[in-house]
Amino acid sequence: MSLRIFHTADLHLGMTFRNRGYPEEVRQQLVEARYEALERMVELANEVRCRLFLVAGDLFHRAQPPREAIARAVRSFSRFQGDCVALLPGNHDYYDGYGNLWKELRELAPDSLLLLTDTVPYPLHDYGIDAVLYPAPCHRKHSRENRLGWIRELAERPASGWHLGVAHGTVRGISPDLEGEYFPMDEAELAGLRLHHCFLGHTHVRHPNLEQVQGALFCFSGTPEPDGFDCRHGGSAWITTLEEGGVHCRAVSTGKFRFMEISRELRGTADLDELEKELRQAGKETLVKLRLSGFLPEEAYNSRRRRIDELRSSLLYLEDDDSALAMELSAEFIAARFPAGSFPQRLLSRLAQKNDPAALQLAYRLISEVKR
Repeated sequence: MSLRIFHTADLHLGMTFRNRGYPEEVRQQLVEARYEALERMVELANEVRCRLFLVAGDLFHRAQPPREAIARAVRSFSRFQGDCVALLPGNHDYYDGYGNLWKELRELAPDSLLLLTDTVPYPLHDYGIDAVLYPAPCHRKHSRENRLGWIRELAERPASGWHLGVAHGTVRGISPDLEGEYFPMDEAELAGLRLHHCFLGHTHVRHPNLEQVQGALFCFSGTPEPDGFDCRHGGSAWITTLEEGGVHCRAVSTGKFRFMEISRELRGTADLDELEKELRQAGKETLVKLRLSGFLPEEAYNSRRRRIDELRSSLLYLEDDDSALAMELSAEFIAARFPAGSFPQRLLSRLAQKNDPAALQLAYRLISEVKR
């Protein structure tokens, strides 16, 4: 009999987004979007009739979120129409036995909410699901050792059709973790657990980065709602189907907002026009960090600030830097500003003929400073 599971992680409810100086209205929308993403995922899971909704860590951004944030997440999970919601502590919302988060979750949780806080098998037979979960919960924010060892050392496993790992941490060669301090795992180690599939969290980019994958040993779901300019995808999760033919994972898009980092070298008015068109099409749910370089004709250069400022109403947020953008020094421009036959006119005209914009700009800047 097949089993369909909704796999997500790294939602980070409670992120404040105070790090970039966003306008307050923008910041509030980004905070709210993470709760909306959870509601959206529950709806998606219901639409495809998932029986298990699995969060592989970092549901919350901190180990001590406000009680209302916890209650709001529980209310979203209560709308899941399947049999069980399983939550794993990640390195941000870790379980050490002392904090209030997991205690309050137990107080507020309906019977269908299962907290994977201990390193023991969790049979799902009481939920009518023929599967056992083997969790590797985080017990602190950083660790150079993962928590998979107990699975390898387990003398006997509960009888079940499906044996499934749930872990939060990095995988060497896939996840960024230069210091090896985020519960690092490796592929051989995961294979040695002899499980049908491992549901992983921590890496905010989906892996494998495919729309569908068959027979994967493990998958990272990625964050379901983009959280910054280093997150260049639209948010994702997996719908994983376990059946006689094996494990099949299908990616689903889950995010609302999109972050774009654009570095563009402009070589004329047409390039500026094209950029403006591109950003207007990006839409009101897009945040853009824009860096401009290159050269523009005088008229386009002088109007660039007005045009960029007008774009702000087409986007949720625009952060721009045009300090590397310069005005194109044409022969007409040089002739209009320097007397014919003068040293500046002759030098700049010669550099313009050599088609060396960088040298021409440097010379013009030096001459302009001397004139002051």
